[in-house]
Amino acid sequence: MAKGEELRARMKDYFSFEKQELAVLIPAIFITGFMFSIRDWGETSFQFWTGFGNLIVASIIAGISFFARFSWQKIYALRDGYLAEFKGWWSGILVAFVIALITNGRVPMVLVGGVVTSLMIRHRLGEFRYGHSYVDGAKIAFHGIVANIHLALLFAIGLYFSPNSYVFSTGLMLNWVMALCAAFPLPQTDGLNIYFGSRGLYYLTVIMVAVFGILLLTQTKIGLILAVFIVAVADIISMLMGA
Repeated sequence: MAKGEELRARMKDYFSFEKQELAVLIPAIFITGFMFSIRDWGETSFQFWTGFGNLIVASIIAGISFFARFSWQKIYALRDGYLAEFKGWWSGILVAFVIALITNGRVPMVLVGGVVTSLMIRHRLGEFRYGHSYVDGAKIAFHGIVANIHLALLFAIGLYFSPNSYVFSTGLMLNWVMALCAAFPLPQTDGLNIYFGSRGLYYLTVIMVAVFGILLLTQTKIGLILAVFIVAVADIISMLMGA
C-alpha cells in the first residue's frame, strides 16, 4: 500500500486517461447530459436556447462526475499496485439512451461501463498475496461508487441552500443514479466486479446506495444531516484503518 511520496510518484508516472478511454467517455458525457436534460427544453413549449443551455450544464456535471469517479478509482488502484483502466460499454450506453427517449427522461440510467484492473508486478512486490486479487478489484470498483455518493452529498448540500438550482438538483440526481446503476451486477459494470470479488462488500454497496438515496433525494434537513454524519464517520474510520 503506497502513501505519501510513493503514491504521488506512481500518479505522476501512471495516472492518465488514454485515447481509448476518452473515445468512449467524451461521447458518453454528452449523451448522459442529454438524457438528464431531455425534459428541460421548455415547460409549456419547446424552447431551444433554454434546452441547449440545460444540455450544456448537464453535460458539464456529467463530465465532472465521470472524471471524478474514474480518477478516484485509478488513484486507489495505484495505491495498491494495480493499474485501473476505464472500459466503455457501448451497448449499455445505447440501452440507457433508448430508455430515456421512450420514457421522455423519466427513467435516466448511466450504463457507461466500469474499470478493469491489471497487476503492476513491480509495485505489488512485498504485498500480502502478491498476485492479482479479486477482493482488491472489488474494493477499487466500490470506491467509484463511494466517489459518486460523496459528489451527490456535495450537490445535496448546495441544493439545500439553493433549492431552485438546476445545477445542484441535476448533480444530485445524476450522481445517485450513477451510483445505483454501477451497483447493478451487469456485464462491464463495477457492480459485477464487487459481486464476485466480495459478496459482503456488494451487500454493503446496495444498502449504502439505498440509504443515501432515501436521505438525499427526500431533500429534508434531517436526512441531509444524517448523510453528512454517516459520510464523516465512515471517512474517519477509513483513514484510521488505512482502507
